[in-house]
Amino acid sequence: MPMKSINFSKTILAASLLLALPGPLRAADVNGRWKAEFQVQDSQMKYTYEFKADGAKLTGKCFRDRDGEKATNAVQDGKINGDEISFVEIVKNQDQELRIEYTGKVAGDEIKFTRKVGDFGSNEIVAKREKEAAPSAAVAVAGKWQSEFDSQVGHQKYTYEFKLDGATLTGKATREVEDQKTTTDIKGKVTGNDISFTEPLKIQDQEIEIDYTGKIAGDEIKLTRKVGDFATTEIVAKRVKE
Repeated sequence: MPMKSINFSKTILAASLLLALPGPLRAADVNGRWKAEFQVQDSQMKYTYEFKADGAKLTGKCFRDRDGEKATNAVQDGKINGDEISFVEIVKNQDQELRIEYTGKVAGDEIKFTRKVGDFGSNEIVAKREKEAAPSAAVAVAGKWQSEFDSQVGHQKYTYEFKLDGATLTGKATREVEDQKTTTDIKGKVTGNDISFTEPLKIQDQEIEIDYTGKIAGDEIKLTRKVGDFATTEIVAKRVKE
């Protein structure tokens, strides 16, 4: 066989062998928080594991609650390969460091762990994914709302004009005190029936922020109105019917 054909055949064979080698397994999705509860001797253990994967590297924190005694430890030597996960938690006990080794398998929203506590023993535990609650739909607040109340500067009348884009609240606040009117832009957010926004205000050449927090209930909003560090007032704004 000619020399060129032999070299070409060797190249094809080498490439085939490389393609046949198994590549690294795709890591399971473990990012987020996982919870586990289990009994150790006479103690009730509650854990929240907060994981962050970067390729095959796993980092995060272990939030530990043993009969009400809480501690936070780092996830160390963390690895993830396919559905296999392992890491180490170092726990301080009476000025001594105790090494806890975790090895396990991820299956959807559960991780079955073997938890080896130094030379004292091992136990099997299950951690379950903590699912984030879906954000509540923002209550309809778009439109005009009016409020009247007494304050340290006198009787105040307000018209709030709200616009809503998703959870983002914008609009204007028109303030009337002793026949003097001012209008300012407001910014805030709405989550479910919770509303919060800020009104910037200029008083005697000083700029202050008025922070509002409250709850929407139909055609009323009960608001806590905090004027810088000066005063806090409970007010009610009512929807202006078109």
